Amino acid sequence: MANFEVLNGKTISFIGGGNMARAIIDGLLKAKQDNKLDLCLCVSDNNEDKRHAFASKGVEAVTPDKSPSIISKADVVVLAVKPQVMRQVATTVAPYLTNQLVLSVAAGLSVATLSQMLGDYQQIVRCMPNLPASKGFGASGLFADNASEKDRAMAQAVMQASGMVSWVTDEALLHAVTAVAGSAPAYFFYVLEHMIDKAVQMGLERADAQALAVQSMQGAAVLAQDNNPAVLREQVTSKGGTTAAALASLYEHKVGEAFAEAMQACSDRSAELGHMLSQS
Repeated sequence: MANFEVLNGKTISFIGGGNMARAIIDGLLKAKQDNKLDLCLCVSDNNEDKRHAFASKGVEAVTPDKSPSIISKADVVVLAVKPQVMRQVATTVAPYLTNQLVLSVAAGLSVATLSQMLGDYQQIVRCMPNLPASKGFGASGLFADNASEKDRAMAQAVMQASGMVSWVTDEALLHAVTAVAGSAPAYFFYVLEHMIDKAVQMGLERADAQALAVQSMQGAAVLAQDNNPAVLREQVTSKGGTTAAALASLYEHKVGEAFAEAMQACSDRSAELGHMLSQS
């Protein structure tokens, strides 16, 4: 159960107003309304259309040159810019950090690297979110080194506004989080694409094929929330039946092994990119 009360009376400022920032902000706006929170949200972005869109929702939106004003008054500063420009952005943020929690959603940048970029600042929580946060179904991994319990609680509440969170005790485990959550929606989209295309080949209308496939995936996900997936698979598989025939084909083509290899490739690339970014 999310404890959103820790955000009451707080100001959260986002540096960067891209897709992930928008998803988190939308979640926070809903949490603010549902829980009647006194919560101020701010964002800086150089895109005028984005600023107007945020302002229409009651978010204070400023140009990057005005970002010091929203950093100075913030309790939480969310760094939501591309990793490649983080060093440049950090130089403009660091002079205005005093006792704020810094929450980074930039992929690949370690807490140590972020700390160095921010002038040895220590109050940092690193987050690995994913795209379904835009619909309130995000799955985020969190890691902190020197952040206080209060900061951890605030970081958790910020991310729980758009989904569930899982803390890791070793920062290296965020590579695994990337493989099982951060990049995982793409795996499911890939499966859906092929299921829908095959159903169309079998004669279904594309809209019907997509509706049936998506609903089936959603239903399976709901069932799997409280049950062992292996047990569920056995429950829907009758000996000699249609599901057994389908699974036999998946086993024959080593689909399980392919998924495992894909996740390992994802984790390895995450580690590689992290190393590259720390050297840049």
